Amino acid sequence: MSDRGIMQAPSSGGGGHQHSPSGMVDRGLLEVLVSHLRNSVSDWIEQENRAGRRPGREERDNLAAEVIDAWMLQLAQRRMATGDELLGAAEEAALAEAALAHAFGTGPWERYIKDPDLTDIHINGHDMVWLVDREGNKRRGEPVAASNEELINQIRWVGANLDRSGRRFDVSSPVLNMRLPGGARLHAVMEVSLVPMVTIRLHDRTLASLGELRSAGMFSAAIESFFGAAVRAGFNIVVCGGMGTGKTTLVRSLLNEVPPYERIITVEDELELGLQHFPDLHPDMGVLEAREANVEGSGAFPLEVLLRECLRMHADRIVVGEVRGPEVLGMLLAMTSGQDGSLCTIHANSTKEAFERLTVYASLTPQQFSRAFTYRLVGSAVDFVVHIDRLGGRRRVTSIREVVGSTDSDVLSNEIWKPSHEGVAVVSGEPFRAEPTLRRLVEAGFEPELMRQSERGWA
Repeated sequence: MSDRGIMQAPSSGGGGHQHSPSGMVDRGLLEVLVSHLRNSVSDWIEQENRAGRRPGREERDNLAAEVIDAWMLQLAQRRMATGDELLGAAEEAALAEAALAHAFGTGPWERYIKDPDLTDIHINGHDMVWLVDREGNKRRGEPVAASNEELINQIRWVGANLDRSGRRFDVSSPVLNMRLPGGARLHAVMEVSLVPMVTIRLHDRTLASLGELRSAGMFSAAIESFFGAAVRAGFNIVVCGGMGTGKTTLVRSLLNEVPPYERIITVEDELELGLQHFPDLHPDMGVLEAREANVEGSGAFPLEVLLRECLRMHADRIVVGEVRGPEVLGMLLAMTSGQDGSLCTIHANSTKEAFERLTVYASLTPQQFSRAFTYRLVGSAVDFVVHIDRLGGRRRVTSIREVVGSTDSDVLSNEIWKPSHEGVAVVSGEPFRAEPTLRRLVEAGFEPELMRQSERGWA
């Protein structure tokens, strides 16, 4: 292995430093090591491909570790020969960690992306970084680049190398929307914004149970019993709320109640549900993700098309990550075409508003159905609507409605649990329909006596 690259690197006393989780990293050394690492691994992958092999990530990481160790050894030998100061163990570890992040990850963003306590990363220019944790708290992060130009280059490299098909990020393509290898969702913009901006949404891969969410104060024991029975009984459920209120988390926990022998197909704009990480719980499962058009304007595969394909995949349940447009028609048709127990999420400020959102989205389809038709469709497809909000920094179920019918101008419903003065869901006094709703719920394990207990103090 040649030490030409090592000789080009400045000594530890110069070249500037870049902060890393493990200490200060010499920027000059980092640039040389990253270049050497990328070239070495790229050459190896090319050789493997020529031999008919397709090395995986683990093999790549093992090779990268060997390359870094050899490079560090040559650097130490060179410095001993010239009398320069050797790197300490902590400095070597920090340099190796930063090199891996820059060579195969998102560089200086990687330490934030790997932080399990964070949900969102907002980068507004190179020196304005904001971090949002799982409690909803926001704090200032450290700069990720020395200039906006460097930040743009970072985004450009991520788009070109970490996306499956490679994405451009330049004046002609000033918006980048992609999924990072670990599952996080990245959106970046330049030129049309004052400074380059990056928004990264980090998804929690833990799969909470209904019991865990109840223990965390999201809902009462009666609602926990209702949720489990409603899923097992095959009711169609819409979960609504604002951003970051826990809609996806609740849908994941509801899917925990689906028997393992049932076939689940998930359809998402962005992969957030993450059921593929739990094959033991859901062994017969398919994951579909919408695809945007390429730079030539072709190759798009929107949600509404994916939903049509779902109807041919013999799914027991279809789950839509989020309904926000014409795909609502496919979702509602699936719910009325034998896919009982389907779920979806939607942005709405209340369970009542969710009906209006669904009908408006349905009216935006190319068929331009009348509102009277869409009210009828929603009334026949949806069984329950659940609303979640963030109250006092904690996620809470605030309302649950049972759909009981429709007219040409409205969806008819009973609010079984309504918001209390504090906003949390309490029993309203309106009953479930005895037939077939309550009968099916009880047969699936619902304990209605829990509703007769006072819930005003449950939270």
